[in-house]
Amino acid sequence: MTSKKCFVIMPIGDQEFGDIEVTTSDLKQRYNDLIKEAIQKADPSLEIVRADEVSFPGSITSDVITRIMHSDIVVADVTYPNPNVFYELGLRHACRVGTVIIRDKKGPRIPFDILHLRHIEYESTPSGLKALAGDLKKHFEYLEKNPEHPDNQFQELAQLTGYLFPQYGKDDVTEEDAKTELFTAAIRSPEILSLIMRKSQGETVDDSELGSEMIKLMATKPELASVFARFFMKSEPASKKKISKGKRQPKKR
Repeated sequence: MTSKKCFVIMPIGDQEFGDIEVTTSDLKQRYNDLIKEAIQKADPSLEIVRADEVSFPGSITSDVITRIMHSDIVVADVTYPNPNVFYELGLRHACRVGTVIIRDKKGPRIPFDILHLRHIEYESTPSGLKALAGDLKKHFEYLEKNPEHPDNQFQELAQLTGYLFPQYGKDDVTEEDAKTELFTAAIRSPEILSLIMRKSQGETVDDSELGSEMIKLMATKPELASVFARFFMKSEPASKKKISKGKRQPKKR
């Protein structure tokens, strides 16, 4: 069974706010020893990732946006007024529900625009860790029982007004689309890319070797399973594809 994903939104590089200075090391320690620890205590089954584990400090890459869109839960620490944090929080609120906002009680005042949003306040102490874990557990349990209930003003208004979100999924993916999607995914794995390139150049490549590398990649990135599935479905030999959906007509005598 695939574990649930939890993405943590928070600053990851050096921060300066007036007289306040917070180093990358300080933020990493806060993440490892407090936030991540509290999330693990609240739900040990969650797979927890922070932005610097998939991108560089200060950048918002496709990997980060993908996790914002697809993670089951997002925990956003808004303690420090960081532009990336607020942008990523806004993206998540527009994408889907399942977001929990937290902040240090001793941190700067929350910006007015998000002051009204429900959030958990924590203290960076051993007892604060225990309290944060307990509060997160309650929120996670609520999200589990109410997966479709709006958890932010944007989603509430969208539900109230019947707003229809743009649909970017393709009903009919062409074989060329599938190949492009597979190639894009393969770039993330040098081993697979090498095997595909060798095969395209006419070299004899053991299909089991390619399959083995794909399984390894999907084990670390389960979201790519659908990419490979679409590719192989579209690459099915024409002789095996259904030619007509209509009823077979009897031959004339």
